[in-house]
Amino acid sequence: MPRGDASAERVCACALDLFSRHGVAGTSLQMIADALGVAKAAVYYRYRTKDDIVRAVLAPAFDAFTTLLDEVELRPVDERAGALVDGLARQAVTHRRLYAVVLGDVSAADLGRRSPDDAAVWLRLRETLAGPAPDDVSRTRAAIFLSGLMGPAVDADVARLDDATLERAVASAGRRILGLPD
Repeated sequence: MPRGDASAERVCACALDLFSRHGVAGTSLQMIADALGVAKAAVYYRYRTKDDIVRAVLAPAFDAFTTLLDEVELRPVDERAGALVDGLARQAVTHRRLYAVVLGDVSAADLGRRSPDDAAVWLRLRETLAGPAPDDVSRTRAAIFLSGLMGPAVDADVARLDDATLERAVASAGRRILGLPD
């Protein structure tokens, strides 16, 4: 087996590429090792399980969500949902493939639900987007917006848009879905 680089950064980058093409469930540790040009043991040296790799791949997204939420929560209550929409639109454009995995992969979503920290971040996102007086409709709108953030990564027609145009379009759509002013 040729010697390759199995650094944590390379494993995560390779795994994200494979997850975005094959899904989490469709990607094996052997596929990651093969793509890196290393033995599977080298991947196991860095991460004990595939779940550990998935968590490491998703960690930057959850860190960014948390940072954004912390910033948004400093604003007046009536500005928070709009500011969060704008921030999520920016992140969705900047990290298209990561968002597709975080928001669109059933296995990744299941892992996120099992993690108390990740579940708390999702709850903060949903509550902030639903607004200060949430009801069933506002919660549903928030869920629709969050699930739609993976669109820029998976829709070929949208993927061709430049970042600024796409960010404006995602933010505008989010504001309309949530019933917020543009």
